[in-house]
Amino acid sequence: MSKPPKRLYECGPFVLDPLNHVLSRDGSPLPLPPKAFDTLLVLVEHWGDLVEKEQLLKTVWPDTFVEENNLTQYISLLRRVLGDNSDQRQYIETVPKLGYRFVAPVRELEPEQIESQEARAVASSTIKGEPGTLAPRMEKGLAAPAGAAPLFSPFRALFRTQSTIFFLGIAMLGLAAIGLLALRMFRRPQAQSPSVAVEVRRAVAVLGFKNLAGNPEADWLSTALVEMLNTELSAGERLRAVSGEDIARAKKDLKIVDSNILSKTSLAQVRKSLGADVTVSGSYLEMGSGSEGQIRLDIQIQDTAAGDTIGSIAEVGTVSELFQLISRSGRQLRAKLGASEASSLEEGEIRAALPSTPEAARFYSQGLSKLREFDAPAAQILFTKALAIDPNYALGHSALAAAWSALGYDEKAKAEAKRAFDLSGNLSREERLLIGGRYHQMSREWDKAVETYQLLFSFFPDNLEYGLRLMDAQTSAGKGKDAQATAAKLRRLPPPSNEDPQIDLAEAEADGSLGNFKEELQSAEVAASKGETLGERLVVARALVKQARASNALGQPEKAISALAQAKELFRVAGDRQGGALTLIVTAGVLKGMGDYAKARETASEALHDFEQIGDKRGVAQSLNTVATIHYEQGDLPQAKAVFEQYLQTEREVGSKINIAGALGNIANVLVLQGDLPESQKLTQESIQVFSEVGDQKALGIALGNLGDLLIEEGDLQQARKSYEDALKIKREIGYQRGVAYDLEGLGKVYEAAGDLGAARKNAEEALSIRNTIGEKHNAASSQLGLAELALDEGKPSEAEALANRAMELFRNEKSTADEAYGQTVLARCLLAEGKLAEAQNDVNRSVVLSRGSASRPLRFEIAIASGYVKAAQGRRSSPGAASDAAKLLQASIDEAHRCGYAGYEFRLRLVLGEVEMKNGNPAAGSAELERLAQDAKAKGFDLVARRANERLGASQAMK
Repeated sequence: MSKPPKRLYECGPFVLDPLNHVLSRDGSPLPLPPKAFDTLLVLVEHWGDLVEKEQLLKTVWPDTFVEENNLTQYISLLRRVLGDNSDQRQYIETVPKLGYRFVAPVRELEPEQIESQEARAVASSTIKGEPGTLAPRMEKGLAAPAGAAPLFSPFRALFRTQSTIFFLGIAMLGLAAIGLLALRMFRRPQAQSPSVAVEVRRAVAVLGFKNLAGNPEADWLSTALVEMLNTELSAGERLRAVSGEDIARAKKDLKIVDSNILSKTSLAQVRKSLGADVTVSGSYLEMGSGSEGQIRLDIQIQDTAAGDTIGSIAEVGTVSELFQLISRSGRQLRAKLGASEASSLEEGEIRAALPSTPEAARFYSQGLSKLREFDAPAAQILFTKALAIDPNYALGHSALAAAWSALGYDEKAKAEAKRAFDLSGNLSREERLLIGGRYHQMSREWDKAVETYQLLFSFFPDNLEYGLRLMDAQTSAGKGKDAQATAAKLRRLPPPSNEDPQIDLAEAEADGSLGNFKEELQSAEVAASKGETLGERLVVARALVKQARASNALGQPEKAISALAQAKELFRVAGDRQGGALTLIVTAGVLKGMGDYAKARETASEALHDFEQIGDKRGVAQSLNTVATIHYEQGDLPQAKAVFEQYLQTEREVGSKINIAGALGNIANVLVLQGDLPESQKLTQESIQVFSEVGDQKALGIALGNLGDLLIEEGDLQQARKSYEDALKIKREIGYQRGVAYDLEGLGKVYEAAGDLGAARKNAEEALSIRNTIGEKHNAASSQLGLAELALDEGKPSEAEALANRAMELFRNEKSTADEAYGQTVLARCLLAEGKLAEAQNDVNRSVVLSRGSASRPLRFEIAIASGYVKAAQGRRSSPGAASDAAKLLQASIDEAHRCGYAGYEFRLRLVLGEVEMKNGNPAAGSAELERLAQDAKAKGFDLVARRANERLGASQAMK
């Protein structure tokens, strides 16, 4: 296929390369988000002509509806990159109410000129980057979804714990995100990328103000003053204001109290923890009462590096004149910090960022304080009161969205975030983009969320926080590799930004989303170490939870339990009950994996109680899900189904579409073991539809893999293969290695059933290799057991026995009773193939004992198959009645499999029945059964069973 012709557009010092998607200035590439580049290209290709807004929107976003506001933001970014200013438009001209025109002269270069340009670019990159290579440009960050992994059952979807744990994992990520959202609605701005020439703004931390009167009724003013002064300082984008959320966190961690003057030691701690160049602190005194009461505000400005006081301000005003008081103080602050006065447009943006009345400001400020104290129920009530006074306050709706999200009410959170987005038109572009990014995240519009944060980061390349937000969105979108690439960029920032433990935390999350548990553990350990050095307790707590997740996945549950105990204590000390309850859920999952079901259920119940006390519906739902999962893995299917249905009902109450789909998938898993395959498939298809609608690619991929499991059971190998291949494509695209292993194993089962043992082994070995690489001991053992079955089919019983024994050792150590019961049936068949009849019988008996209390039909089928083969091998040496009893039991299992729709098991059971009949005095019946089976299995594509049936018939004929 021929490449498109090379084109370059030159405009002054700029060169636009459409083929490589690069804008460069004097040979140096400039970073542009993909949509910004596309916008510029359209304008340049039509230079001198008016390009209407509608035409631009349709060209740049052909398949997506976007707000005109997005286009406005990209035009603003392009002007900044090109050097346009508000006084004179040299490049992009606005045609009011119509569109835009590229007014600078443009020429398209000739081929020889292109070669010259490229040569200069290579020479430039040799100086600035790697020899002979073009400097890298900003990559795209595409979008898709959240979720943890399934645990593919080691035996034909016998115990599909993978999907149960998967959906629990989705919700756990959601819980972690709640804490991040509540703590990081506005994180600290940081430094610039060394590869891009940007203005590094002065960072200002407004630490708070001491209430001199000591009247608790006036405490809200401290929070209000911080937020309002931050708004004043941020106007015009000349200064960077550290967020109130980060101020509150740092003050707790560093034990800083409100005061007029900070010591040099405290200033150094603030500089290191918050990256602030200047602090603003002071005191206020409320004199009198009512709206005409006086407020005296005293402000001190200190340099965090030198430890000096560099200025002070004193203002007096009435409560009713609060906003004017803040405005006067803000103007003086800006002047003392070297920032010019706000323009009339910026003054309007400041007013739009403030509540309309002091009363609304009081409720809003009190709500922020409660949210930062992890009291989301109280925050929700206060934000609602503020909005009752000022219903068009965009930031109030955004804060209320955060409170609803912390309480688990996804649809209410989404509605408030949408309202904030709709009302954000008069805010600064920074606030508009922040609100838009949160709205897209809460709506699970991952493409838009990633695009918005890319744009935000491009506008403010000196802001580490926006790079972190981009990483969060990329990981949630199932683009962990893109998030890792963003982390690499952030680590190239100058110190202290490049050493921020939040980068390591975000990278640990990306590593975990890809199934790279060793890397997740390393990143989390680095984050914890940095957090301890900085004294950031909540950072350490979250890092310990990530360490625990990774350690457990790597087969180190004791290490996970220890890390979780430390995390729980840190959350307790910090007053974060929600974080502590989340830790209990993770602990319950680890204990369950260790086989301590009683302790796991007790721990999950404790988490349920805590979430109920907090009022966190999402936490309640996930606690129920954990309890149900414990019942499921213990084989108590009726109780598991009942609790999963409570989980579903709770998720319906809070309106979480993705968790509703997860609950449906969990119920489907129970139903497949109970024998209701049609209803299981119906619910699985429902969950797939939801995941498709919300664009959650990882969840969709896992659900498709689970559908593949179910289709194998139903005997539809062709559709099972398609489902696995669709799932595999998604997981390979998003780099989800753990999920890739599940689908490879599933495809191996399809090939095995179809008789292609070479392809089956190739897929199974690749799955095992991935699991060994990422350190998944339990799933690696499951793969070994699957390979043992395959070795039996290939006629290699000694190899099969060795593989089965290795897997069984791990299952016994983990107290994985269901896996061990299944493994005993595989081991029995291995021993039988080696002629060890008595040992095989013992293993069957052991499997029966282990399976007592389990309501799993597939497990019963596996035991019937192994037992039947043993009876067939015993032949006439067993009592005459034993053979007849074995045939009756097999026929009963066949009838059950047929009635419930387990076509794969029905074929395997019929094969054993034919052999029992052939070897126990009823060869005619056995031959007839095997002949019918060969035809039936062949018709459904189960060529391996058909081949074995024909082999048995051939052997019988040869003996006559």
